[in-house]
Amino acid sequence: MVKSHKWDFEIKGMPHLHEAMQRVEAWFEQEVIDRPPIRFSKHNVQYEKTNTLNENRWNTLKDRWFDAEYQVDAFIKSIESQTFPAETFPVFWPNLGPDIYAAFFGAELEFGEITSWSIPKIMNLASEIEEETLTFTAGNPYFRKIQELTDLAFQKCDGRYFVGETCWCPGIDCVAAWRGSQQLE
Repeated sequence: MVKSHKWDFEIKGMPHLHEAMQRVEAWFEQEVIDRPPIRFSKHNVQYEKTNTLNENRWNTLKDRWFDAEYQVDAFIKSIESQTFPAETFPVFWPNLGPDIYAAFFGAELEFGEITSWSIPKIMNLASEIEEETLTFTAGNPYFRKIQELTDLAFQKCDGRYFVGETCWCPGIDCVAAWRGSQQLE
């Protein structure tokens, strides 16, 4: 039987949070209370309205992506006056793109309107690995920005949304980001 956790908080626009969480917990226990969890989401809705470099607010797309206040405030604005049916939860996802894990280890990211991609860093596999080309440091600017986005989202949430975790994408995706997908052998 499903263990019932006490959900001692509410999410604005989601008065049925307790029931929704019970359904989710049951699902993970391979049980069903009254129905499976249901989530409503329009695919890539967050990218429908592109943000251009207007009003000289940002000099580059990277500057826009790195503007933590803007990123969190834009998310908050996007969920204002919304209701969240069934098990559809408002979640702020600190995001700098799919190659973020590679960037934590020294890859540089190129930023577009709706995604980013890594600039391959390892051209000569044997010699560059020997030289310790891939190094993680807590001072890495991409790592620090994800921390800032996460911290700011927590500070501003005020019961309106959950704060998620960035998508790490380690493994072969990360290797492809470091090496370039055409260079994988």
